[in-house]
Amino acid sequence: MSKRGKTERIGDILADLLARKSYGKPLAHEGLSKAWARAAGQRLAGSTRVATYRDGILTIEVESAAQRYELEAFGGPELLALLQRDETIPDVRKLVFRVGDSTT
Repeated sequence: MSKRGKTERIGDILADLLARKSYGKPLAHEGLSKAWARAAGQRLAGSTRVATYRDGILTIEVESAAQRYELEAFGGPELLALLQRDETIPDVRKLVFRVGDSTT
């Protein structure tokens, strides 16, 4: 029972525990990676990777500055719209691209 005398749902208690202990992060990252692959397509997904997700901002690592520029200038809005329609992942408000090691 909570402090107010109301009962709490076991699912809510477990979800809170998982969030506090970060047990859900690997699963969330895997889900975001799969959603990114669906949105980006095989060619693009093969040369990029999901780096981080925090507060609605999904950061994608790309292979080069040229690829980052291309995605920011031309592909970003369409990819963001596809991700926002994907109900299997948390809300993505913004896509950020950064140059990094996209193979790990």
